[in-house]
Amino acid sequence: MSGDSRKTMGFMIGYNLIYLGVNYLWISYETMILPTQVSSLVPLARTSLVLGITASIGNAAGILGNLSSGFMVDRIIKRSGRRYILIGVGIAGVLLALIFEMLALSSLILIIAGYVLIQAFSNIAMGAVQPIVAEMHNEADRGTSAGFNGLFSLMGSAMGFGITSLFLNSGFYGHAIFSLMIGIAVTGTGSALIIERNDMAGRSAAKYVPDHETIIRPQDMKVFSFFSLGSFFVFSGITGLTYFELFFFKIVLKSPNPDLLVGIVGITVLAISAVSSVVVAHFSNKIGRWQILQIAAVSASIPTFIIPLFHNFYVFLVLGSIIGSAYGSFYSVSFALAGELALHRNSGRSIAFFYLSISVASALSPFIYGIIIFIFRNTVNSGYSELFLCSGILYLIGAAVLNLTGRRMKREDADGSA
Repeated sequence: MSGDSRKTMGFMIGYNLIYLGVNYLWISYETMILPTQVSSLVPLARTSLVLGITASIGNAAGILGNLSSGFMVDRIIKRSGRRYILIGVGIAGVLLALIFEMLALSSLILIIAGYVLIQAFSNIAMGAVQPIVAEMHNEADRGTSAGFNGLFSLMGSAMGFGITSLFLNSGFYGHAIFSLMIGIAVTGTGSALIIERNDMAGRSAAKYVPDHETIIRPQDMKVFSFFSLGSFFVFSGITGLTYFELFFFKIVLKSPNPDLLVGIVGITVLAISAVSSVVVAHFSNKIGRWQILQIAAVSASIPTFIIPLFHNFYVFLVLGSIIGSAYGSFYSVSFALAGELALHRNSGRSIAFFYLSISVASALSPFIYGIIIFIFRNTVNSGYSELFLCSGILYLIGAAVLNLTGRRMKREDADGSA
């Protein structure tokens, strides 16, 4: 990849297309399919605990898939110029796992096994794509690319809330799975072809920055590590909640049709998130990415603390929209900043490390939230007041870590230029 070349808009749209299909898959399982599967086989009193454990096991498999893929990109794929091979392996594995899931409805063990395979293979595919933003040397390209990343991720999530909710409400479980298979196959293949045609990686390896120019300074790695830590806390505040949204509407709001409410909230919130994601990410290099991340984290915490005070769906919708807008901004801008901080020679490894913060958050937070709901299941809001309190605190911890890291980076840059 040429260091000074600008990427075309078509390439940035095309290679990010896979985020649409993968997030369509992930949000469908997190919010509706997996909770429905577990609740059909487990007593209601233990559903949240079992769901949290299942989600954590699956996401742990996703971590291993993502990291192994990121390492292979750095060590092998860049030199050979065949990044699409990993994408193809990941997509094929997901399709087989979805077929397996359709045959495993009567066994909790088989359902967990299928979910583990889905997470592992989908993250293998994503691990091959994620480093591309770090390989872009132009700062504006990184911001624009991160914006499309956020847009497609949120569009995919909206599809999950809308299409999957519609199929499940109509009793068409098989249709929901087939729709996911089509989505992941089309978007994954499209991204693989775009990436191969544009020859982002191995075939231009000679143009990469030589080893002696990519010395890793300890302070750079420390900044990246604390940036990932702050992101971990913020992502922990939101990622685990999606698994329990269905039961919040069912148990706390006492909705006779919680699947429908999940779909309405999901589409509304994500539409707002998509707009904020693209707009804020595009201008983030001018506004200041560290500042945006801190403001977004704090802005998400406030409505999260307020949610348990009201047992009204429309209030939840408004507060959820505020959280969604803040999260959309955080999601896309954090990717842009990760690409900016990542070391170009080891971009796959660096971005995989950032994704580790997201993956570990996705693995741990459902488990923690499941335990919270189980312990406080006999309280007024069946443990959901404590769940939202924990979520809001995690946002604030993340904002504090990012604030301290950003200040430290500015001091070191000032000392280095003095």
